Formats: sequence, C-alpha cells, structure tokens
Amino acid sequence: MTAPSPEITAFWRDFSDAQASLQAQPLRGRVESANALIERHLSGLALEMSGGDGDAVVDLIVTAHGSTENFPLLMQVVAAAPALQSYRVRAFRERTTQPDFPIGMDGFELATSEVLVALERDGGQAALEIRFGREIPEDYRDHARNMAFIMLDHVLGEYDFAVKVGAVDFVEEPGDPQAQWIPLSQLPPVFDRYWVQTLGRTGDFPVGDLQDWTVMTLTFGDEARDEDSEDDGADAPADIAIVAVNGSANSVAMRADLAYALTLDLAVGSRDERAAVQALHDQAATLLELSQLGIQVYTMTRAGRRRAVYYVGDEQLAKQALAPLLLRDEAESLELSVTYDPAWSSYFEFAAD
Repeated sequence: MTAPSPEITAFWRDFSDAQASLQAQPLRGRVESANALIERHLSGLALEMSGGDGDAVVDLIVTAHGSTENFPLLMQVVAAAPALQSYRVRAFRERTTQPDFPIGMDGFELATSEVLVALERDGGQAALEIRFGREIPEDYRDHARNMAFIMLDHVLGEYDFAVKVGAVDFVEEPGDPQAQWIPLSQLPPVFDRYWVQTLGRTGDFPVGDLQDWTVMTLTFGDEARDEDSEDDGADAPADIAIVAVNGSANSVAMRADLAYALTLDLAVGSRDERAAVQALHDQAATLLELSQLGIQVYTMTRAGRRRAVYYVGDEQLAKQALAPLLLRDEAESLELSVTYDPAWSSYFEFAAD
C-alpha cells in the first residue's frame, strides 16, 4: 500500500491529538470541530458522525459529497486512519436504514414516499426518471428537485448514487407506459435487483476461457475534418481501429474494488511485434485475473500501437504483479497509465449496454 501523503498524516495526527477535547463536546459540536481539522489539511472532503451524544464509540464518516474526483483521496484518508478509541472510521455516506422519511427546506416539506422513480438504462449506468406523487406549488418546484437529489444520496448511499446512477430526469407525466414507478422510499431493493437482473452486474468474477469477447472495426476522424479546408482528406489513409471487448467483464463492472483503469500501450509495427504484444497482454490478464487483482476489459489496435485496458482495485499491487512481465524486451515501447474510473466509462465507450 502506498504511504499516506504528509497532508493525510498531519490530519490524522491532529485528529488523534484532539480526541479528548472532541469527546467533551456534544455530537453536533464535535462534527464542526472535526471539519475544522480536516479543512486545515485536505480540501474536497468533509466529516460526519453517526451516533448519540452519550455513545462511547460513534461512526466517523468521511464524505466527498458525491464528487467522484475526490473519491481516491477519500479512500486514502480512510486507509490511513489510525486506531481511534471513540470512532469507527467509514468511507462514504451509507444508505439510510430508514428510507421512508421527510425533509424540509424553507418552509416546504417533502417525503420520500411522495417522490416516484422509474429506472432505465443509461450506457452502463442506471438512469432515473423522477416525478412527484402530489402537486408541487410552482414556487417550490426547484426546492423539490433539490430535495429529491438529497434524498437519493441518503436512500442509495453516496457511492452508488455517484457511480451507478447516470442521468436523472424530472418529468411531469410518465413517458413509457411500461415503466414501473415506485416511491423513492422503496427504491433500494428494486435498484439492486435492476442492477443484477437487468444490467447483469452479479459481481461474480468471470473465469478465463469462458469469457465472451466481441471484435469490431471502427473508423475514426471523419467527423473531425475541417469542412472549410481545401484538403477534404479524401487521399488521407483511414484511421481504423480493431477493438476487442470482453462482454463477460460486465458482471463485475463498477465494483468498488475495481475502480482503476490500467492501460498497457505498446508499439506493434510488424506482424511479429503484434503477436508478441498480444501474448504479453494476454499474460498480463492471466496474472491479474488468477488472483482477482483485476480484469482485462478491452484491447484496441490503432495507428501502429496496441493497448489493453484492465480494471484493477489496487494500483500498486497490480503494478507489482505485472513488473516482471513488463521488463521483457517486447515491453520496451510500453506506455503505462492508470486512471480512476469507478463508472467504467472507458469500457462502456465500446461495450454494448
């Protein structure tokens, strides 16, 4: 595991030193003081606490308020947490255990049972259509929409709402007569069934030779030509790519422990190079998949290079597993990159939804 940054180390040192003074405050005061500490060292994160004033141990929740760009930092902070006498450190706001609740804003109150939701596909994610089960006064419609977003975060949990949910559209009337509309208070089990049964996200790791690959040929660049240019590009060679997509990877798509896209990009100037690089990419897949450190999701051969993309959970462990392989002669032209992509957007650019 990578050593925590100086900022993370300093935050936890200050938090540990402040435990006695924090415990002397009521829970609301503790939350304010704890956030003053984290703001001193780290931006984009906040702290929440779950429990009662008299509880000996309460949950200390590190949240990024749904901002996925700050999720890696959040997880580094949680991973670096020391043993704390009075706190259990948790990542992300979890789903509420009581999804049937009201909230109020500026004199207007709305309950989750009055917010109706329908699910549909949105690429690799689930899209939500939302309408209200009662009349909303014109002056409060913006309030009601904002409140619905807050409710969704609490009902589905911070991570699932930020990563698994795509478009959220508010509608006045149902568009699809076949759509199943349910109160937001009943959404969690319905959402989970939809994720597994409709989108096929069982979470089960596919086994080697049983993986289902699809190969396609794509042409790039036509839409990017300058229409005002005297050179219409008619004589330019076509920018063609051969893409192979692992359809079986869909079963583990967006698993929280497979959130990093690791790319191995290598030159393939000759037939022998192509064969050697393909073999290297396949061996990398085997190394990662046997230990379930990651999974190969697609390859692309384009403009004299072949790149393979793998989703992994621990960047450093994956690199360590691949290190001997990447020292070989055929890896001399290697360009390795890692991107945090919890919604698997790179995969679903090519995979059928």
